[in-house]
Amino acid sequence: MAIWKQIPPERMNGIPAIGINIHTPGTEVFEDVGMDILSGNRIDLDILEYIPDIKGNLQAMEIITELVAKLPEMEIDGHLSGEMEAKVWEKRMPDLTPAEQLAVESDRFIYGYDTALYHDNNQSMTENVSEIAEALKQRDTRDMALWFADIAADGTEREERKQAMEFLGKLAEYKPLVKIEEMEEQNYNMIDNVLNNGAGEKAQKEENKKASDKPAAKPSLKARLAEKKAQVAGQGR
Repeated sequence: MAIWKQIPPERMNGIPAIGINIHTPGTEVFEDVGMDILSGNRIDLDILEYIPDIKGNLQAMEIITELVAKLPEMEIDGHLSGEMEAKVWEKRMPDLTPAEQLAVESDRFIYGYDTALYHDNNQSMTENVSEIAEALKQRDTRDMALWFADIAADGTEREERKQAMEFLGKLAEYKPLVKIEEMEEQNYNMIDNVLNNGAGEKAQKEENKKASDKPAAKPSLKARLAEKKAQVAGQGR
């Protein structure tokens, strides 16, 4: 990658690329299997379908996954498998902001806890992580907090309840007016984001009513979490 980045952009007689080459010890060089995986500003995963020697090589696929992780600005031709996409985000973790890291951790918890709910969302991991990170940025975490609170209270597995409590603690950092609510709300429950003993609740209800009158958009993961919470209320997991 360092050498690739040093190629002068004014060179017009070729396209900067990074390739994968597999050499089997004891064979001639001309028998090697090679391809350009990165060319220009695109990473070609489609071509792997036609080169099983590379697609089936664990070391080669690990290198390709690392390349995708380190160059998020590149266009992807083809489809990232769920396993590969998860590895890409795992490799990106050290370079992410705290909100993005929490979004990745939340996404993986949701996937592990309720895989059916996760797949019903019809979004990729990248779309889910981006959506959760944006919600954290906007401090719009009420639905997620309610969902984690249900698991913390009624989850069937002790470790899952413990993790849910940890997520609630992390989400509290992105919760608006948390200190005011702690001081003023009569029945403070950590996660409702509405002052139940003042004008704040009425204003919030009016805002929710206005939002409900808008045309329905594609259900987001956050909305699916809220719907799931309503479905399982009083029924445990």
